[in-house]
Amino acid sequence: MINYMIRKKILFAVLITAFIMSGCIKETYDLNKLSKKIEISPAFSFPVATGDVKIEDIVKPGDTVRFDSDKFIRLFIRKDSVFNLKLEDFYDFSDMVSFESGYVFGEIMMSDFQNTLKLTLNTISMYFSPALRAQFLLLADGGYHDFPAFPNTDVGEHTFTMLAGFENVHLSSGTIEISVKNNLTAPLSGIKIRLYNSTGHTAIGSEVTISSINSGSTKTVTVPLSLPGVTVTNSIIAAIVFTGSPGASNVIIDMDHTVDFTIRGHDLKISAGRLIVPEQILSSLDNADTLDFEPGENIEIEKASITKGEIDYNATSRSNLTASFNFELPTSDRAGSHISKIINLAANSTVTGNINIDNTVIDLNRDSNQPYNRLPVKYEVRISSQGNMVNYSSFDSIHLKISMPDPKVDYMKGYFGQKQENIDPDTITTDLEDILKKITGEFYISNPILRVNYSNSFGIPVGVTLNATGKRDSKSINLDLKPFTIDYPVFPVRDISSSFTIDKSNSKLPDLISLPPVEISLSGSGKMNPSGSGSERNNYVFGNSRFLASLEIEVPVELRFNNLQFADTVDNFLKPDENENNDDNPFKPENMEYFKLKITSSNGFPLGASLRLKLYNSLTDKILYTVNAPEIIKPAVVDANGKASTPAETVTEINFDAPFFDASKDADKIIFEFTLVTSGGGTKDVKFYSDYMISFKATVIARPDIIFNQ
Repeated sequence: MINYMIRKKILFAVLITAFIMSGCIKETYDLNKLSKKIEISPAFSFPVATGDVKIEDIVKPGDTVRFDSDKFIRLFIRKDSVFNLKLEDFYDFSDMVSFESGYVFGEIMMSDFQNTLKLTLNTISMYFSPALRAQFLLLADGGYHDFPAFPNTDVGEHTFTMLAGFENVHLSSGTIEISVKNNLTAPLSGIKIRLYNSTGHTAIGSEVTISSINSGSTKTVTVPLSLPGVTVTNSIIAAIVFTGSPGASNVIIDMDHTVDFTIRGHDLKISAGRLIVPEQILSSLDNADTLDFEPGENIEIEKASITKGEIDYNATSRSNLTASFNFELPTSDRAGSHISKIINLAANSTVTGNINIDNTVIDLNRDSNQPYNRLPVKYEVRISSQGNMVNYSSFDSIHLKISMPDPKVDYMKGYFGQKQENIDPDTITTDLEDILKKITGEFYISNPILRVNYSNSFGIPVGVTLNATGKRDSKSINLDLKPFTIDYPVFPVRDISSSFTIDKSNSKLPDLISLPPVEISLSGSGKMNPSGSGSERNNYVFGNSRFLASLEIEVPVELRFNNLQFADTVDNFLKPDENENNDDNPFKPENMEYFKLKITSSNGFPLGASLRLKLYNSLTDKILYTVNAPEIIKPAVVDANGKASTPAETVTEINFDAPFFDASKDADKIIFEFTLVTSGGGTKDVKFYSDYMISFKATVIARPDIIFNQ
């Protein structure tokens, strides 16, 4: 377009010159005496353009074009938010804990019991022979007598008074003892005792034998029990057999003296029964459990800091007993204290509530079998029937559900798996297609740079695969970039900003850019912990973790051209308008004897140019005439670093002769073909600086044949 405008200006200048020359004819001439047709063929020259142009005069620095301090030019293309990944894009910590367990009471302690049965000598003597009983009655006069011996005597069954605190129990463990105190004035040779429940007359253990008991002495034996599984009621019968007495000399015989039988139960555990359950801490439970965290597949959390959250619970009693569940997290820390809660449950009731865990750090690596994702729990269950007689079964239980909905995380430490997030395929259009259709030849940008600028607050190594393919027509070039690992913060640092550079040292970026591409296809992925699991579990994520990245393409204007050609076709502006009457026009292109454009330049750019101008008939598809300007501008000389050091001086004449103007009558188009080449014949890289300058002067030299018709 610039060449087109220059040529229009040149043509306009020629026309003005012809008009001025015709205006200089003296008025004293009688033109009527001259021929009706006058032909003038003067030669003249005049400058049409001159100037000094620097790059910085026509290109201003900004977001896309930047000038270094030494005025070296760099081009920038930026695409923001290529990656914008947040914590929730990778992890869902909204329901890490889903715990449900039943705590079965099992065997519980019952209160000790004790009761005494007293048999008087009078009652015992009723089982003697009548003569022997009569003898005892006779001697019981308050005086001292010899105590008669008596033989083996079965005194039958006798019932203890009702035992307090229970109606019936099923013993699992414990001890029942029988103590016998001899209050008679004579020794006893021995006693056999067997216990029965009144209801059903079921035996309680085996028969026991107490050896000889001196007067005034007590002996105790333990009842052998077939445990577990012995039923004991609150009404007990003792079947008693005295194995006799040797008698005694010179003692007082009192028929009201007794032999005392005491039954005692202690350390008794039961599995079922009806009783008054004393307050107690259940010893049948482990008093230790774990809350298992489920943060996601292959995620192993050692420590978590919660800024805001709660543990919700639902506790149900399946027992006639009242209970309290004392709940503690021993590896939690909130201001130096452990999280704890007492959940009180009435008989056969359900309660719900929550445990606040704001600003709490919890340790999940205390289990040696699995040092992650496990939160230890200490608990104790305290039960009581509150003084009431209740039915009890070892299957009584408390059922507990626990959840931790949507905690707000400050940070978590552990191993967070190999999550992968794919980069959605995207295509960047370069808008070069129309221009590239007109360009041939070699074009090479030497040192483009693609920079991934990012901020990262995932404390996790992330391997990035970035695929890029430039396409132009049937050609394509892959970036061929190997996967790389981005920088990440190391605790206690929570956020870093960094970048990764892609250039000619690690990819085929120069080849891709120099294609040059009409479009660039982008895709890829980011993979956390690309090397796999580590035993130290030193990954960190934070509540506000995110990865934000942008792409920046930097093109230092360092390149080379080798016969880079491009063409433009315009309408033939030299051809007369068919709709206008040009017969009276004194200036016609076909009347030009010759027309020259002389260009003198001092070129400080490491870039030279040549021009070929063609007259073209689009109907016949023929080139009618060609004007060559093989070297309009020579490229400047460059130093070893590719910087222009010495301007190139060039004088060029472009000739437009009569045959050219004659051919222009049949051409409807003019084709401008430009060829560019960098210093050194396009074999070495050259650099462009904003202070490069070209000085030029264009002069028109013309000899028109101007014909006037009268």
